[in-house]
Amino acid sequence: MTTGTPGTVDVARETTSAAHIGFDVGGTKIFGVVTDHAGAVQRTLREPTPAGAAPLLDALAAMAERLGAGSRPASVGVGMAGLITLDGRVTVSPNLVDVDGADVGSGLSDRLDMSVFLDNDVNCAARWEMSAGAARGVRNGVMVSLGTGIGGAFMLNGEVLRGSGGLAGEPGHMIVEAGGRLCACGRRGCWEMYASGSALDRMAVERLGEGISSRAVTAAAREGNAAALDVLDEFTYWLALGISNLCILTDPEMVVIGGGLSEDWDLLAPSTDEHVTALLIGRSAESRPRIVASEAGELSAALGAALGGAQSQSAALGGAQSHSAALGGAFSRVT
Repeated sequence: MTTGTPGTVDVARETTSAAHIGFDVGGTKIFGVVTDHAGAVQRTLREPTPAGAAPLLDALAAMAERLGAGSRPASVGVGMAGLITLDGRVTVSPNLVDVDGADVGSGLSDRLDMSVFLDNDVNCAARWEMSAGAARGVRNGVMVSLGTGIGGAFMLNGEVLRGSGGLAGEPGHMIVEAGGRLCACGRRGCWEMYASGSALDRMAVERLGEGISSRAVTAAAREGNAAALDVLDEFTYWLALGISNLCILTDPEMVVIGGGLSEDWDLLAPSTDEHVTALLIGRSAESRPRIVASEAGELSAALGAALGGAQSQSAALGGAQSHSAALGGAFSRVT
């Protein structure tokens, strides 16, 4: 089993297939993708996320079988929501049910009988964005993924920050309102309680009535509905508050927005930019970071996991760095 450090893979046996499989495990769904050796996406698969570590591992193994069409893949990579240690253990994952403490890396490796690349889902997405997506050429940036919760990754000097134990990059659980709303992590006032997809769903119900979803709000806002636009203005204020905090800490060139809500970034961007401009200190128009949407949307983490698996497998087999770089560029072709 391998984790999020390329070059430490222990390949069980030589592979013959060129398929690279990547998974993005979120709080409500699992995205799976399989690419050929050139990086072209062959198939995608989406399944609900089951509760519990063993059912989750079984689901991933079954999805790998389906994505591989019965053939052994060249590599498998997994990006998971939550705090993932360098040795592949889930310490805390507030939006995944009953997986805290699970040794997901070894468990999936045993089921598949091969090494598995494992890292936090947004770390995977950030690597893909730097290699082939919106952050190509960016040395210092931040990625924020807006889904069930909020995930994050810090791109510092061209590398994704893992921290001393692999747990760096969880801005969704920084406090933005002391004593505020109770988060699934057990603390109060976490950013994801105010600026995630789940938070927008809650705001929609509180402001517009039962049965109103975030999708209904964004659709109504696109038609100019004043009440819907007010909800989005409140939401983007909280989003901008967290983004401005991250910018004050790291001074990034770029902030990349991923996750499901990135699909509506054209709608959310103007108000978010306005709030960020008001909240940031010491920045001119030229020094403020660009805030852009992921180029692969919800698939970026799965693509990043596949890329990580491919690069780790290449390193384990003694491949040159140029081979890994070529893979990274090829993974930009999302079809």
